Amino acid sequence: MIVIEAKRKENDEIECKYEVGLECGHCGMEVDAEEYTSGTCSDCGESWNEKRHTAIYVTSIPMQGQSS
Repeated sequence: MIVIEAKRKENDEIECKYEVGLECGHCGMEVDAEEYTSGTCSDCGESWNEKRHTAIYVTSIPMQGQSS
């Protein structure tokens, strides 16, 4: 699972936190870094025909400074 934290871009736009998970399209097992590099699933032996899941957190960057 790859996690990208929320951040404020230079144009003041906020990019929400999100997670990306990759799994083998043949057997459904999660793809690890070694399998990602090799292109072959170590669980079923097939090329891991990518299946991607993305989870988006609908929150903002915590406030800074004083609030009312």
